[in-house]
Formats: sequence, structure tokens, C-alpha cells
Amino acid sequence: MNARNEKVDTVVIGAGFAGLAAARALADDGIGVVVLEARDRVGGRAHTVHLDDGTSVDVGGQWIGPTQDAMYALAAEHGVETYPLPAHGAPVYRVGDALLHELPAGAIRLLDEFDALAATVDTHAPWDHPQATALDALTLQAWLDTRDTGTPDEKALVGRLLAGGLKTVSAGEASVLDLAFYVASGHGVGTLLDAEGGAQQDRIVGGPHAVAEAIARSLPAGSVRLNEPVHAVELVDDVVVVHTSAGTLRADHVIVAIPAATVPSAIRFTPDLPLSKRLALGRLHGGIGIKTNLVYDRPFWRDAGLSGQSNHSAGVVTETADGTTPDAVGGVLTAFVYGDEAIALRRLSPDAAVDAIVESLADVFGPQVREHRDAVTLDWADERWTGGCFSAGFGAGGLSRVGEDLRPAAGRIHFAGTEYAHTWNGYFEGAVGSGREAAAAVAADRRAAAA
Repeated sequence: MNARNEKVDTVVIGAGFAGLAAARALADDGIGVVVLEARDRVGGRAHTVHLDDGTSVDVGGQWIGPTQDAMYALAAEHGVETYPLPAHGAPVYRVGDALLHELPAGAIRLLDEFDALAATVDTHAPWDHPQATALDALTLQAWLDTRDTGTPDEKALVGRLLAGGLKTVSAGEASVLDLAFYVASGHGVGTLLDAEGGAQQDRIVGGPHAVAEAIARSLPAGSVRLNEPVHAVELVDDVVVVHTSAGTLRADHVIVAIPAATVPSAIRFTPDLPLSKRLALGRLHGGIGIKTNLVYDRPFWRDAGLSGQSNHSAGVVTETADGTTPDAVGGVLTAFVYGDEAIALRRLSPDAAVDAIVESLADVFGPQVREHRDAVTLDWADERWTGGCFSAGFGAGGLSRVGEDLRPAAGRIHFAGTEYAHTWNGYFEGAVGSGREAAAAVAADRRAAAA
């Protein structure tokens, strides 16, 4: 059918986990749905790359863990297996010049103190915290500077664990309120940072992308349309008209499920979204992390009794993990660069950037780290349809001022994505929950209109 002559109950813009979850819920409720995706694939910020030797590497999100019940259920429903993160040895914490196998006591006390602060934040209304304005004006670096606990190197490590590892920014950029909300939404520092029992506990066979593809296949034939970016949405006589590269569709409702930070630049709305909504979206900043998978003939770090996990108080790389998958012909060490270091790394050529990453790891993993046979990097900030990873967040002063205006629908236009989630914000789990909430809101609107 020619898209220019088509009418559908609901159009979902974006085929990441939020959009797919919304579409699945709508279809299950008997509501007609079309999903429009700008890319040539589904999955959004989940993307698995297959190397020539058959090894798969996740260049996007890759882990799930306890309490992420929706993701486990989706994997099981579609026959996709999960497996635990390899645990073949000890982690390494580089704190100043010291290489430790356990977090130092000062760092633990600082993390516990921040965890206690996060526990006071209501994830449904963080702006209502009695100290919201003050906490939002305070950066994590400023908060750390006022603590009596911890050495300067321990404070630097904690800053990179929290601001970098969770929000992909430097400690001097992260709002304490925004970060505390994020920690609370993920059930605490321990859950967010840990492997066993935490957010990095398990991986998905074939990558999270395999689950996204399975959800897409489960939708009615022809309802997921790739390579069809949406450039405008307008309301005409109580009908939402969606303009795409292939024509137009008319719908009763629309769910915008693209990364929240890209909404203002990607889609033109007529009439404009409410000013409060535009201000909230405009204050979001996409993540600036860089993820590089270094591929080796074998996971050599295990020979030295190391797990592949490392965290660094300084240097190019903030953290690493064992990225080896069951199908890997060799070993994969995954390195993450965040914040100021990621900005600086982008000024180098691709080869020089990989060299800088590798050299920064030589004192932790030994000279063998230089013997990689492949390096796979995807800079999500350079992805037109994403605008950065892991997700977008507010800088200092944003959440307390305009955060409450981010989530609400604008009439017949609803919004979904991990940035809108109250629980597991920034994760696939949050995206799925947000998509289902948007679908439920559409269904409720339709019932109210029919009453």
C-alpha cells in the first residue's frame, strides 16, 4: 500500500527497545501499529557486529542483570539464551600508581555515602527533593571535593566510576541530583557497578540485538519499516500526520521513541510542542562515551588470573571488561573512554585513538595487550540517529528546573525511551518499561474517546 494513502491507529517512530515494546503492547491490545525506523536495522542502541571469523562483538549496550525482569522475560519468550559475564579471575583497580584487586576503603566509603544520598531521591519526582535545587547545582566533582573521606586518587576513581561509568561524562559535568536519580532508578550503586548480582551479570547470546530482532519478527507482517526516517509530525483536524522520506501516514496517535536528545533536531512538529516540553528536551545532552572492542587470539588476561575488569582513577581508559562471547574465536577485551578523555580521543585518527587506548592498558594487562588482531569501535555520538551513548541526561541545573516537563505527552503525541524511565533509566529495561507505559497511555486515550 502506498504510504501516502495510509491510515493507521498508531505510528511508532523508532525501532529501538522502547519503540518495539510499545508496538508489541499495542498489537497485543488489538490496536493497529506501524513502526518507522530511520536505520536499516532494528535495535537502536543495541547493535551486534559479526567479524569475518564469526566472532560477534556488541558495539552498543550488552549487559542485563537482576531486577531487569522485562528483558529476561523477552529473551525467554523469544527463545534467546543468556549467559553470565566470564568470571575467570580478579579485577584490577588502578588508583594512582597502585594496582589493586579490591576497591580501596576510601572509595567504598564514598560510594556508600553517595548511595545513601541517592536513596533519598524519589525517581518519579526527583525535583521534589527538599534539596533539589542545591543538589542540582552541585557537580559530582564539587561534592567529592567537600568529602573528608578518601584520598585524591580514591576520589578520582569514584568520580570516574559514577560520572563516567554511569553517565559517560566527567565528574565536573555530572549534576549530583541527576546522578542520584540515576543511581536510585537502578537500585543503588552496588547493583549498577557489580557483575555478579548487578547490572553487568549476564549477556545475551547473539547480543541484545537478537532480542530486538525477535520482537520485530513477532509483530504483524509489514508493520516495521526500515530506512524510513520521519522528518515532520503535524496535527491536522485531530489527525496526526507523519511525514517520512517515503510519504505520509495518518494516525490517531503517535509515539516518538527515538533517543530523547535527538528529538528537537530530528523532527519538526506543527504546531510546536509545548514550550515546557521543548525546553526540557533541549536541556538534555547525549552521552559522550567511546567503546572499543580489542580482539585477540585468546583471552590472555585469564592466564594471569585476571577477569578483564579494570577501573582507572586517571588515564585514557576509564574501565574495561571481558567482552569474549561463546562464539568468539579468541578473546575480546572491551575498553570504555568517557568524558574529557573521550573528547580528546576524538581529535586523533582512528588508528592513533586505538593506540592510545592500548598503551593506557599496558601496565594493567602487560605487553600482550598490544597484540590485538582487530579493534572495533563505534562512536555513537557520531551516529546521526542516536547522538550519543549510553543515554542522554541533564547537566547541572536541568533536572530540578525542567525535568518534570520531559515525560508528559503532548496531546496525541506520546514519548518513549530509556531517558523517560523511572526505573532502570539509561538501560534497555528502562526503554522497555517506558515503551509499554506509552502504549498503555495510547490505549487509555482510545478507550476514553470511544466512551
